[in-house]
Amino acid sequence: MTTDVSAPADSNFPAGDDPLQIFLDHSEGCDAIQRKIIEVQAYPGHAKSLRLFPTSEAARLIRISESHLRALLKNEQFPQGTVIGGNNRRGFTLAEVNQIRRQLFQQTGDVRYRVGRDREAGEKLSVITVANFKGGAAKTTHSVHLAQYLALQGYRVLMIDLDSQASATSLFGFVPDEQFDRLDTLYRLFTLDDSQRINDLRPLIQKTYWDGLDVIPANLGLYSTEFEVPVRQMRQRELRFWRILADALPTIDQDYDIIVCDCPPSLSYLSINAVMAANFLLIPIPPSMLDFSSAGRFFRMVYETLSTLAQAEGGRVKTFDAVRLLVSKYQTADTNQSQLVKWMGSIFADTLLENRMALTTGLDSAGNLKQSYYELEASDVNRRTYERGLEYLNNVNAEIERVIWDIWKRTPAREGTR
Repeated sequence: MTTDVSAPADSNFPAGDDPLQIFLDHSEGCDAIQRKIIEVQAYPGHAKSLRLFPTSEAARLIRISESHLRALLKNEQFPQGTVIGGNNRRGFTLAEVNQIRRQLFQQTGDVRYRVGRDREAGEKLSVITVANFKGGAAKTTHSVHLAQYLALQGYRVLMIDLDSQASATSLFGFVPDEQFDRLDTLYRLFTLDDSQRINDLRPLIQKTYWDGLDVIPANLGLYSTEFEVPVRQMRQRELRFWRILADALPTIDQDYDIIVCDCPPSLSYLSINAVMAANFLLIPIPPSMLDFSSAGRFFRMVYETLSTLAQAEGGRVKTFDAVRLLVSKYQTADTNQSQLVKWMGSIFADTLLENRMALTTGLDSAGNLKQSYYELEASDVNRRTYERGLEYLNNVNAEIERVIWDIWKRTPAREGTR
């Protein structure tokens, strides 16, 4: 029996058009617009690139004074940057900033200049999963900005996109469904096909234009995972489907300091794997009653899921080094939101991050330009707006970084002041 997929007489589709074709055409149209945006932002190379950091900003990242950095440049062994204006004003790539850090650490042994985790001190790979089963919580926005902030501090970071909508992948300048096959995504780790499946994450890693920040991309094909994993489980009764990602992480343990996982907005095989692979769970929650109600269901679902999986693992319960809640999309002038945040603080106490990520026009502007906030220059938006948004982002991300230090048992004396 053949299914009739033609439009009914009262359909909103144009007469004679195939509804399925319309969806396909619209999908391709969105891809075409996305390519145009990337081309405009990346002209003339048609590939996104990270801006140069002026001397003052580069010095701030390295944690030295601007005059100290200028003095270092008198030694030609240090990266010299690029002249970007009059009076010999210079700009530095992130790779040059990291090179200066490394050279200073080699010369002085000062822990302030260390790039990445200290393996000899037992600092383990930090896996941060950013999860919320409701869309619109700014989950992807913060995943990307957290990964980029950590890269700016010199850590080697891997961003894993587990959402088939591939928003995080797109923010790094890729056109996911055009540039990648589903075998380029985590699908290849989970696939039912034994001949295609791998257990090593390294073949999936894509370099980005951020020094020290790589990505495992996603695309629409990743969604096939949700259909193939249950069939694979039926065929392989011994398969612990919830630990497929966690079991693959040792293959890249020596390559990265921190992994950031961006989850789909649903309880899925992929999101369960991301939660089970994490040692740090970060949940962004907008301060509205609807989002707060959804967050309650999220925690209930996580509780029930982990309880069920604990039974499957002989009573061994999944543990985390840290679980933190982040107030996202905070409207500072909204008294109702302010009250809700106060209640959250009194109830959740130590698990609620002190800093909140406020809604800013600068963050919206960055999104419209298909850039992250860290890729903007102050001249792209109003300077006061830019600095206020940057302060919110940096404060939140620095607090998350300090949680990572606590996990690593890194003390301020070892790390120096930030």
